[in-house]
Amino acid sequence: MEFLKNHYEKLVLGVIVIGLVVAAVMVSMQAESVGEEEVAGFGYETKAQPVDISTNLLALERFTNSAKLNFEEGHYLFNPDIWRRRPDGSFITGEDLGPKGVKIKEILPLVFSVKFLDTGSSSSSTRFAMQIVRVNAPDARGTTPTSMSTVMMSVGDENDLFKLLEVRPVDAPKEVLLEMKKDAQVVTLAKGQVFERIDGYIANLRYDAENRNFNNVRELSTITLLGETNRVVTLTSNELVLLNPATTLKTTLKYNAAP
Repeated sequence: MEFLKNHYEKLVLGVIVIGLVVAAVMVSMQAESVGEEEVAGFGYETKAQPVDISTNLLALERFTNSAKLNFEEGHYLFNPDIWRRRPDGSFITGEDLGPKGVKIKEILPLVFSVKFLDTGSSSSSTRFAMQIVRVNAPDARGTTPTSMSTVMMSVGDENDLFKLLEVRPVDAPKEVLLEMKKDAQVVTLAKGQVFERIDGYIANLRYDAENRNFNNVRELSTITLLGETNRVVTLTSNELVLLNPATTLKTTLKYNAAP
Protein backbone atom coordinates (compact mmCIF):
# COMPACT_ATOMS: atom_id res chain seq x y z
CA MET A 1 0.00 0.00 0.00
CA GLU A 2 2.84 2.26 0.87
CA PHE A 3 4.17 1.77 -2.71
CA LEU A 4 0.87 2.75 -4.33
CA LYS A 5 0.68 5.85 -2.18
CA ASN A 6 4.15 6.90 -3.09
CA HIS A 7 3.79 6.15 -6.90
CA TYR A 8 0.07 6.80 -7.49
CA GLU A 9 0.64 9.73 -9.81
CA LYS A 10 3.15 7.80 -11.95
CA LEU A 11 0.71 4.91 -12.39
CA VAL A 12 -2.11 7.23 -13.49
CA LEU A 13 0.21 8.99 -15.94
CA GLY A 14 1.33 5.65 -17.42
CA VAL A 15 -2.25 4.48 -17.91
CA ILE A 16 -3.09 7.74 -19.68
CA VAL A 17 -0.06 7.46 -21.99
CA ILE A 18 -0.91 3.86 -22.87
CA GLY A 19 -4.52 4.88 -23.59
CA LEU A 20 -3.34 7.69 -25.85
CA VAL A 21 -1.06 5.36 -27.79
CA VAL A 22 -3.87 2.83 -28.24
CA ALA A 23 -6.24 5.58 -29.34
CA ALA A 24 -3.73 6.95 -31.86
CA VAL A 25 -3.19 3.49 -33.36
CA MET A 26 -6.93 2.89 -33.67
CA VAL A 27 -7.55 6.30 -35.27
CA SER A 28 -4.79 5.67 -37.83
CA MET A 29 -6.18 2.24 -38.72
CA GLN A 30 -9.70 3.63 -39.05
CA ALA A 31 -8.48 6.49 -41.32
CA GLU A 32 -6.76 4.04 -43.72
CA SER A 33 -9.90 1.92 -43.91
CA VAL A 34 -12.10 4.92 -44.71
CA GLY A 35 -9.65 6.10 -47.44
CA GLU A 36 -9.72 2.74 -49.19
CA GLU A 37 -13.54 2.70 -49.15
CA GLU A 38 -13.69 6.22 -50.64
CA VAL A 39 -11.26 5.35 -53.45
CA ALA A 40 -13.22 2.23 -54.27
CA GLY A 41 -16.42 4.29 -54.27
CA PHE A 42 -15.23 6.55 -57.12
CA GLY A 43 -14.93 3.53 -59.45
CA TYR A 44 -11.64 4.42 -61.13
CA GLU A 45 -10.64 2.13 -64.00
CA THR A 46 -7.13 1.52 -65.22
CA LYS A 47 -8.04 1.53 -69.01
CA ALA A 48 -9.44 4.58 -70.93
CA GLN A 49 -12.71 4.20 -72.85
CA PRO A 50 -12.43 4.53 -76.73
CA VAL A 51 -13.59 7.87 -78.20
CA ASP A 52 -16.59 7.73 -80.59
CA ILE A 53 -15.47 9.43 -83.88
CA SER A 54 -18.18 7.92 -86.09
CA THR A 55 -19.67 11.36 -86.83
CA ASN A 56 -16.26 12.69 -87.81
CA LEU A 57 -15.70 9.77 -90.20
CA LEU A 58 -19.15 10.31 -91.71
CA ALA A 59 -18.42 14.00 -92.32
CA LEU A 60 -15.06 13.12 -93.91
CA GLU A 61 -16.72 10.58 -96.20
CA ARG A 62 -19.36 13.11 -97.29
CA PHE A 63 -16.62 15.64 -98.04
CA THR A 64 -14.55 13.12 -100.03
CA ASN A 65 -17.53 11.90 -102.07
CA SER A 66 -19.28 15.23 -102.33
CA ALA A 67 -21.51 15.87 -105.35
CA LYS A 68 -20.12 18.04 -108.15
CA LEU A 69 -22.09 21.18 -108.89
CA ASN A 70 -22.93 22.06 -112.47
CA PHE A 71 -23.45 25.78 -113.05
CA GLU A 72 -23.37 25.53 -116.84
CA GLU A 73 -25.89 23.96 -119.18
CA GLY A 74 -29.29 23.26 -117.64
CA HIS A 75 -28.60 25.39 -114.54
CA TYR A 76 -30.74 28.50 -114.42
CA LEU A 77 -29.10 30.33 -111.51
CA PHE A 78 -26.24 31.68 -113.60
CA ASN A 79 -27.82 30.88 -116.99
CA PRO A 80 -31.38 32.22 -116.82
CA ASP A 81 -33.78 30.97 -119.45
CA ILE A 82 -35.10 33.41 -122.05
CA TRP A 83 -38.71 33.79 -123.09
CA ARG A 84 -39.65 35.44 -126.38
CA ARG A 85 -43.16 36.32 -127.61
CA ARG A 86 -44.08 35.33 -131.15
CA PRO A 87 -46.18 37.60 -133.38
CA ASP A 88 -49.20 35.34 -132.71
CA GLY A 89 -48.87 35.94 -128.96
CA SER A 90 -47.44 32.55 -128.05
CA PHE A 91 -44.13 32.20 -126.24
CA ILE A 92 -40.97 30.41 -127.25
CA THR A 93 -38.21 29.36 -124.84
CA GLY A 94 -35.71 26.67 -124.03
CA GLU A 95 -33.65 25.08 -126.78
CA ASP A 96 -35.71 26.80 -129.49
CA LEU A 97 -33.88 30.02 -128.62
CA GLY A 98 -30.21 30.75 -129.07
CA PRO A 99 -27.68 28.57 -130.90
CA LYS A 100 -29.49 25.32 -130.09
CA GLY A 101 -32.51 26.57 -131.99
CA VAL A 102 -30.55 26.76 -135.24
CA LYS A 103 -31.40 24.03 -137.75
CA ILE A 104 -29.06 22.92 -140.52
CA LYS A 105 -30.94 22.66 -143.81
CA GLU A 106 -27.95 21.48 -145.82
CA ILE A 107 -24.16 21.43 -145.94
CA LEU A 108 -22.54 21.59 -149.36
CA PRO A 109 -18.90 20.94 -150.30
CA LEU A 110 -16.80 23.54 -152.10
CA VAL A 111 -14.68 21.62 -154.58
CA PHE A 112 -11.67 22.84 -156.49
CA SER A 113 -9.47 21.08 -159.02
CA VAL A 114 -6.14 21.82 -160.67
CA LYS A 115 -4.80 20.39 -163.93
CA PHE A 116 -1.30 20.53 -165.38
CA LEU A 117 -1.88 21.67 -168.95
CA ASP A 118 1.42 22.33 -170.66
CA THR A 119 4.84 23.92 -170.57
CA GLY A 120 5.54 27.35 -171.99
CA SER A 121 8.53 29.61 -172.05
CA SER A 122 9.37 33.26 -172.03
CA SER A 123 12.53 35.24 -172.54
CA SER A 124 13.41 34.94 -168.87
CA SER A 125 12.16 31.51 -167.67
CA THR A 126 10.10 28.44 -168.34
CA ARG A 127 6.50 28.68 -167.20
CA PHE A 128 3.82 26.08 -166.71
CA ALA A 129 0.12 26.37 -167.50
CA MET A 130 -2.19 25.29 -164.64
CA GLN A 131 -5.96 25.14 -165.03
CA ILE A 132 -7.95 25.85 -161.83
CA VAL A 133 -11.67 25.06 -161.47
CA ARG A 134 -13.64 26.20 -158.43
CA VAL A 135 -17.18 25.32 -157.40
CA ASN A 136 -18.48 28.37 -155.56
CA ALA A 137 -21.38 28.95 -153.20
CA PRO A 138 -24.87 28.92 -154.79
CA ASP A 139 -26.30 32.27 -155.80
CA ALA A 140 -29.71 33.69 -154.90
CA ARG A 141 -31.38 31.50 -157.53
CA GLY A 142 -29.76 28.38 -156.09
CA THR A 143 -27.41 27.98 -159.03
CA THR A 144 -23.94 26.70 -158.15
CA PRO A 145 -21.49 28.80 -160.20
CA THR A 146 -18.26 27.29 -161.41
CA SER A 147 -15.22 29.39 -162.20
CA MET A 148 -12.37 28.27 -164.44
CA SER A 149 -9.08 30.02 -164.95
CA THR A 150 -5.65 29.27 -166.41
CA VAL A 151 -2.54 30.64 -164.73
CA MET A 152 1.09 30.56 -165.83
CA MET A 153 3.52 29.76 -163.02
CA SER A 154 7.25 29.33 -162.56
CA VAL A 155 8.92 27.19 -159.91
CA GLY A 156 8.47 28.98 -156.58
CA ASP A 157 5.32 30.85 -157.58
CA GLU A 158 2.24 30.48 -155.39
CA ASN A 159 -1.38 31.57 -155.10
CA ASP A 160 -4.07 31.21 -152.44
CA LEU A 161 -4.46 27.48 -153.25
CA PHE A 162 -1.02 26.01 -153.85
CA LYS A 163 2.66 26.61 -154.49
CA LEU A 164 4.65 25.20 -157.43
CA LEU A 165 7.55 23.43 -155.71
CA GLU A 166 9.34 21.54 -158.46
CA VAL A 167 9.20 20.18 -162.03
CA ARG A 168 10.55 16.83 -163.21
CA PRO A 169 12.73 16.36 -165.15
CA VAL A 170 14.14 19.85 -165.28
CA ASP A 171 15.27 19.73 -168.91
CA ALA A 172 11.99 18.33 -170.26
CA PRO A 173 9.28 18.65 -167.56
CA LYS A 174 6.60 15.96 -167.60
CA GLU A 175 5.23 16.44 -164.07
CA VAL A 176 4.95 19.11 -161.42
CA LEU A 177 4.97 19.02 -157.60
CA LEU A 178 2.42 21.26 -155.88
CA GLU A 179 2.11 22.05 -152.18
CA MET A 180 -1.44 22.76 -151.01
CA LYS A 181 -1.67 25.93 -148.91
CA LYS A 182 -4.40 24.60 -146.59
CA ASP A 183 -2.57 21.61 -145.12
CA ALA A 184 0.87 21.46 -146.85
CA GLN A 185 -0.13 18.34 -148.78
CA VAL A 186 2.30 17.68 -151.65
CA VAL A 187 0.68 16.56 -154.92
CA THR A 188 2.41 15.22 -158.02
CA LEU A 189 0.65 15.91 -161.32
CA ALA A 190 1.63 14.54 -164.71
CA LYS A 191 0.79 16.53 -167.82
CA GLY A 192 -2.96 16.36 -168.41
CA GLN A 193 -3.67 14.92 -164.92
CA VAL A 194 -6.30 16.49 -162.63
CA PHE A 195 -6.17 16.77 -158.83
CA GLU A 196 -9.47 17.44 -157.07
CA ARG A 197 -10.28 18.06 -153.43
CA ILE A 198 -12.86 19.62 -151.13
CA ASP A 199 -11.64 23.07 -150.22
CA GLY A 200 -14.30 23.72 -147.59
CA TYR A 201 -18.04 23.67 -146.90
CA ILE A 202 -20.95 26.05 -146.82
CA ALA A 203 -24.10 25.63 -144.74
CA ASN A 204 -27.65 26.88 -145.13
CA LEU A 205 -29.29 27.45 -141.76
CA ARG A 206 -32.80 28.13 -140.46
CA TYR A 207 -33.65 29.95 -137.20
CA ASP A 208 -37.39 29.69 -136.48
CA ALA A 209 -37.28 31.82 -133.31
CA GLU A 210 -36.68 34.94 -135.42
CA ASN A 211 -38.01 33.55 -138.70
CA ARG A 212 -34.63 33.96 -140.40
CA ASN A 213 -32.49 32.05 -142.88
CA PHE A 214 -28.70 32.16 -143.01
CA ASN A 215 -27.42 31.01 -146.39
CA ASN A 216 -23.92 30.25 -147.64
CA VAL A 217 -22.44 30.31 -144.15
CA ARG A 218 -18.74 29.43 -144.16
CA GLU A 219 -16.20 28.65 -141.49
CA LEU A 220 -15.33 31.84 -139.51
CA SER A 221 -18.60 33.48 -140.65
CA THR A 222 -20.75 35.16 -137.98
CA ILE A 223 -24.49 35.06 -137.42
CA THR A 224 -26.55 37.10 -134.94
CA LEU A 225 -29.03 35.33 -132.67
CA LEU A 226 -31.14 37.35 -130.20
CA GLY A 227 -28.73 40.24 -130.61
CA GLU A 228 -25.67 38.13 -129.78
CA THR A 229 -22.94 37.39 -132.29
CA ASN A 230 -21.98 33.75 -132.82
CA ARG A 231 -18.99 32.65 -134.90
CA VAL A 232 -18.77 29.45 -136.94
CA VAL A 233 -15.51 27.95 -135.66
CA THR A 234 -15.89 24.49 -137.25
CA LEU A 235 -17.77 23.39 -140.36
CA THR A 236 -17.49 19.87 -141.75
CA SER A 237 -19.67 17.62 -143.86
CA ASN A 238 -21.75 16.59 -140.83
CA GLU A 239 -21.13 19.15 -138.10
CA LEU A 240 -21.24 22.87 -137.37
CA VAL A 241 -19.86 24.44 -134.19
CA LEU A 242 -20.95 27.92 -133.05
CA LEU A 243 -18.96 29.98 -130.52
CA ASN A 244 -20.38 32.89 -128.56
CA PRO A 245 -17.30 35.11 -127.92
CA ALA A 246 -19.06 36.92 -125.07
CA THR A 247 -19.67 33.75 -123.04
CA THR A 248 -17.10 31.41 -124.70
CA LEU A 249 -19.94 28.87 -124.90
CA LYS A 250 -19.70 26.43 -127.82
CA THR A 251 -22.72 24.76 -129.37
CA THR A 252 -22.34 21.76 -131.66
CA LEU A 253 -25.02 21.13 -134.30
CA LYS A 254 -25.12 17.78 -136.08
CA TYR A 255 -26.23 17.31 -139.66
CA ASN A 256 -27.51 14.11 -141.21
CA ALA A 257 -27.87 14.42 -144.95
CA ALA A 258 -30.96 12.85 -146.45
CA PRO A 259 -30.15 9.53 -148.15
